[in-house]
Amino acid sequence: MAVCFVQISYGQEFKGIGPFTSLQGYFKAFHNGVIRQLEYLPVKSFQVGDNLLAYIDNKGDVKVFQGEQVKTLAGVANNYSVSDNILVFNTGPVTSVWKDGKGQLLTNFGRRYVVADSLVVFEDTQFNSVKVWYNGQIKDLYTVIGDIYLPAGIGDNVVAFAAVGGTHYVFYKGAFYEAGTYRDPLTFSCGRDIVAFNDPVQMSFAIFEKGEFLDLEPMHAKRFIAGWSCVTYTDQNGNLQYYANNSVKTLSNYAPDYWDAKDQMVVWGEGDLFQVWDGKRKVTAAYFKPEKWKLKNNVIAFQNQMKGVDCVIDGKVINITNEPVIDFYISGNMVVCELPNSSFLAYVDGRKIRS
Repeated sequence: MAVCFVQISYGQEFKGIGPFTSLQGYFKAFHNGVIRQLEYLPVKSFQVGDNLLAYIDNKGDVKVFQGEQVKTLAGVANNYSVSDNILVFNTGPVTSVWKDGKGQLLTNFGRRYVVADSLVVFEDTQFNSVKVWYNGQIKDLYTVIGDIYLPAGIGDNVVAFAAVGGTHYVFYKGAFYEAGTYRDPLTFSCGRDIVAFNDPVQMSFAIFEKGEFLDLEPMHAKRFIAGWSCVTYTDQNGNLQYYANNSVKTLSNYAPDYWDAKDQMVVWGEGDLFQVWDGKRKVTAAYFKPEKWKLKNNVIAFQNQMKGVDCVIDGKVINITNEPVIDFYISGNMVVCELPNSSFLAYVDGRKIRS
């Protein structure tokens, strides 16, 4: 296996990985107090999670960076995908996974797949089946006659699916839990360790958590998103509700104009107010509806009225930049902004650094 060592220039401390291509065409990354130069030529593509960066270099090689050195995994790949900690890629029909410095073959007859925080769901066309890789082991989810279909719900650590015959299951921590048999497939929302769905028999809004199925509402929810040990939903009256720690909290009873949720965070609109719930507190982040926002970990970043970027961290509204940005993303607790002229600005722990 070929290994490429990176060139290091020292800077400020950062958490997360923030890749970017400089004006000179160098591929670099903000990481743990340094700007690391990974490649001397522009890369063809890249994907980044909190703790893992994968990319296709100028020659077409698949490479991965996890903070210490760049490693070459394959000379060619049809496609690849990353989560915060896992990389999966196809070399022809061969599907492989990479996690914590170790690679493993999933199947020689692969096709589509979904990579999550601690598991990978993938197709095995040899047996016309769908399987899950978890904790280094591969288990069958179901086998079908005809076209293979992927599960209806895949979260960070949980999978919800309908097997042949209409019986629905939840796969969690290596075990299977039966949700019931229904004529039509259910619509699941899967978070890190929780599943939400409308029960068509009981006509209730239900969740799966810690090995148990529970009803949250006696009627179906209009919309719902599962996150980190929490579920955000609108009930039949239009109230925006938030379930966590065995209790339900009303975030808004004004029938929000829009709302979004990820991890433990929620954003929504009440008239001209852009409201934020960070899992602990409610904050009015802006007095307009942002054109774009990103939610991840404990960071809420959004485009301000100057076309720059503000964020909400620990209940405080922070201005990162008023310079118009082309795009921005979150890795770890770091916000990386792409500015005009191929320059980049990273913000983390109250510090800013420019490329």
